[in-house]
Amino acid sequence: MQKVLHLLNYLGNGGTEVYIYSLAKKLHNKKCQFVIAYSEDGIGREMFEELDIELIHIEMKSPFDMNAAKKLKKICKELSIGVIHSHFLRENYISILSKIIGNNVKLIHTRHMLLENSKSVILTNKIMTSKDDIIIAVSEKVKEQLIEEKISKKKIKLIYTGIDLKEWNQPIPLTFRDEYNINKTTIVIASVARFTEEKGHEFLLDSIRLLVDYCINKKDIATLDFKFVLTGDGQLLNTIKQRAIELNLEDYIIFTGFRRDIKNILKSSDIFISHSKSEAFGISILEAMAAAIPVLTTDSGGTSEIINEKNGNGFLIDYGDKNAFVELLTKLIIDEDLRKALGQRAHNHLNENFNLDTTVKNTLQVYEI
Repeated sequence: MQKVLHLLNYLGNGGTEVYIYSLAKKLHNKKCQFVIAYSEDGIGREMFEELDIELIHIEMKSPFDMNAAKKLKKICKELSIGVIHSHFLRENYISILSKIIGNNVKLIHTRHMLLENSKSVILTNKIMTSKDDIIIAVSEKVKEQLIEEKISKKKIKLIYTGIDLKEWNQPIPLTFRDEYNINKTTIVIASVARFTEEKGHEFLLDSIRLLVDYCINKKDIATLDFKFVLTGDGQLLNTIKQRAIELNLEDYIIFTGFRRDIKNILKSSDIFISHSKSEAFGISILEAMAAAIPVLTTDSGGTSEIINEKNGNGFLIDYGDKNAFVELLTKLIIDEDLRKALGQRAHNHLNENFNLDTTVKNTLQVYEI
């Protein structure tokens, strides 16, 4: 059985960890065996322990940490690792260094993010990634960026992240509204995102303030009952909470912090919003589609490959366009039939185009090439 070592700097709870976890549920101890080597511990650990995946600590101080590369080589030899799958620049470089010093493994790297890299980073990437066997792009936008950075087209493989619809279609007790004393008639508008700069929470709060003011000033919709549920943690969480207080939005927003019961939250919600400045793809958007709720998202990268006018499965706006946010979100809040229609179209589109089984099949092929 092929042994695949996933190399992560931090065991967090973001999209990358969900990506690995989803692959592991389908592949670990079935088609191949996963091992995870990490530098910094975090709350994502329990996801992988739940699947009985071996976790190994490797301190990775920098992208060119030769001690980490040597330790990685040693671990690969001891465990008969055949593939290293890295997920960010630091880990990719360390896996490449380990290969340069004699680690006889295949190197797979997934580019999860859209970043404005400096000229020096682009040049270094071009040199270093010549040692990678395959680079997985999670969206066409990411693939385009890799090509613009002069990464060999032969090395790039587009593999969309998928969702396990069989799992999402299984009924579960929906306890979220009761937990927060939310009325059944209240329109719940959900966001699932780390509180970091690129996720655009400042734009979201300004838009919510505009929405509230708009509803207050329009007599026919002044009584609309809605609540925003912002799920996630991150370095800007307290800053955003304080900003919400300054904007007098305490009655309209619930901050849940980190939650693992995303299915419970989304299936208890009526609308999903994604408000990022930059988004390579958008796993949380796929999860909302799996829950069959309509999506309003910014056109921030790979999101337009999921939600667009052609697909007719949600609304796409420019980042920073608060007026469009208010206009389209008001439509969704008011029109239950529209919500149901868009949610069902989104669910169908997900099933046809972003199924986890396809992701797993294509990734396994990369491991076995």
